[in-house]
Amino acid sequence: MHCLITGGTGLIGRLFCAKWLARGYRLTVLSRDPDKVRERCGETAVGVRDLQQVEGPVDIVVNLAGETIAQRWTDARKQEIRRSRLEITARLAQWILSLPQRPKYVLSGSAVGYYGDRGGDLLKETSGPGGGFAAELCRDWEAATLPLQQAGICVGIMRTAIVLSTRGGALPEMLPAFRLGVGGPMGSGEHWMSWIHEEDIVGLMLHAIDRHLCTPFNACAPEPVTNNSFSRLLAKQLHRPCLLRTPAWMLKLIFGEMATELLLASQRMEPRVVLDSDYSFQFPTLEKALADLFGPERAKGRAHASSRPR
Repeated sequence: MHCLITGGTGLIGRLFCAKWLARGYRLTVLSRDPDKVRERCGETAVGVRDLQQVEGPVDIVVNLAGETIAQRWTDARKQEIRRSRLEITARLAQWILSLPQRPKYVLSGSAVGYYGDRGGDLLKETSGPGGGFAAELCRDWEAATLPLQQAGICVGIMRTAIVLSTRGGALPEMLPAFRLGVGGPMGSGEHWMSWIHEEDIVGLMLHAIDRHLCTPFNACAPEPVTNNSFSRLLAKQLHRPCLLRTPAWMLKLIFGEMATELLLASQRMEPRVVLDSDYSFQFPTLEKALADLFGPERAKGRAHASSRPR
């Protein structure tokens, strides 16, 4: 089985590539730097700079490409964040529809930002979109796949929550303060956070491909937590106190609009579609996820890897 992936060199993409290749399947990675694809994605991965370079029929397309949204949003940055998602998705759709043999399944990215700031509402896949830049971005990103759906192609849309990993994403940004014992909740800490362990996000992707989930689905663990609870459990796992709180005004001063829509927004997601399709989470609770990421066995594994000759 042959998969074409965009965003394959990112945090989620690299882990997906490793799992896909471990199945013995073919993998082509669309990348701005194709020469580094094998190093980042696996020895048998093929890197291409242009869709016209993709060889052979493609069975699965995974679309994860996009400029990071976790940065201060200037007008120029917002345009680039939108362009990096919408243009590649539109080009992919046009290319797929031009193929004599079309893929069996397309999995395209979206994010928790689709729902906007929704307080304590339980957000299922049937919940409508929210307001703000992030919600509009996700709504338009999902809409870019409509030509594929209208052509009868099975499209899954993955609304990804905060991915917990020590290799990248939000968690490493939090760790220095927490390890120094000065980490704590943001603002009131009462806003809900939806999250997912890195192993489960890739597990969900493979599950969606195997089951052909032709629908939007929430890629999150079944246990959302408040920011107060998240901070307390992270500090506990690191054996540090959780006493200090970062005021909302300070976050808005530093990060501007992004602080309001990403850091302080409340999104309490439920992965109803994947639960109903019988996906079994490896890390359904935050305590179990953090124990895996920071427990003694993981630390031992990292120490062993760093001691290997290079």
